[in-house]
Amino acid sequence: MSGLSPFRLLTLHYGFYQLSAALAGGFVGAYLLKLGFSLPMALLAYAALLTLRFGLRFVALAAVRRLGYRGAMATGAALAATQFLPLLWAEDPVWLGIWLLVVSLAESLYWPVYHAAVAVTGGQSRGRELGIRTAVGALVGVLGPLAGGFLLERFGPEVDFAIAAALSLAAVLPLLALPGIPAGPVPTLRDSVRAVDRAGIAAFAADGWMASGLALAWPMVLFITLDFRYESFGIANAAAGLVGAAAGLVCGRAIDRGQRDRYLLLVCAALALGFALRACATWSPLAATVANATGAAVHGLYVPVLMSVVYDRAKESGSAFRFHFSAEAGWDVGAILGCLAAAAVAWATVTPSLALLPAALGVVAVHACVRGQAVPAARLPLGETVPAG
Repeated sequence: MSGLSPFRLLTLHYGFYQLSAALAGGFVGAYLLKLGFSLPMALLAYAALLTLRFGLRFVALAAVRRLGYRGAMATGAALAATQFLPLLWAEDPVWLGIWLLVVSLAESLYWPVYHAAVAVTGGQSRGRELGIRTAVGALVGVLGPLAGGFLLERFGPEVDFAIAAALSLAAVLPLLALPGIPAGPVPTLRDSVRAVDRAGIAAFAADGWMASGLALAWPMVLFITLDFRYESFGIANAAAGLVGAAAGLVCGRAIDRGQRDRYLLLVCAALALGFALRACATWSPLAATVANATGAAVHGLYVPVLMSVVYDRAKESGSAFRFHFSAEAGWDVGAILGCLAAAAVAWATVTPSLALLPAALGVVAVHACVRGQAVPAARLPLGETVPAG
């Protein structure tokens, strides 16, 4: 494993980690509904998780400084494996609180470092690499939902969650073989909020706002439409993963040919159409499944378009970790507000799918943030920092 390039090691890690997420993490919203949570209450639980994660980011800075980038990312992935035990008893407010705390701490450690690592280890073919990563995630999204739905329906959450925890721990192994991650110094608390890349934060905030509808509200709406059946839910998401894999590869290669802005317009139009399809598709399980698959195709195009801009700006900033630390905080704020808006709509209406509509406003913001951003940001000055381990 030590002979693999950093890109391949990170891709291998990503495959294991996303398989764990697809096997169990993708069913968390459905599981909460099964426990008796209403759609608005489940969305408020996600908003609470994101709020806690936002606050813990600043606490996590000290841990990253002590553990180094590889150690912090490995610790976050390992800690994520422990989330499934308290999730089993999430109907109890105490265990729900423990689950929220564990997930928030794990993700506050993991995601900024992971994105920084991808940004600085990427080669000249950013679009192709992002297309491969998106395709790997989408293909994992075929196997994971199929297996997760089967295990949850036939053997219960205990078995499914245990396998997901083992996969999350296996994802740590490729990280241990990574060379040093040249993501710049770990910022002090003051530096983490100074000289930030406003365009990067705005892009991530818009993405977080949209994700509140597409990644959080919609899976629960789909689960309700499929009559709360885990297997049907898993099959629908597996079909979507297959479509998304092909789309990710096509878009990634187009970015390397300098066609990002052209695809951006196409993607934004398709995103708007996808919101409309989902909002109107819950009258039939088949219609909802078709809308889910078309949405995955759009997502496979959207991720390389957005993240190619973000990773390029992070790499050229001279401090990729600080860039992503601030950008991820922006994502949290966007997603928190989006979850609150979705919960309010779900509470006020009798049609669950209408909860997606507030998130559709993020399409305009994403277009504005990404358009014309082919030239990365200039290097930003740093204040006093502590070198990463």
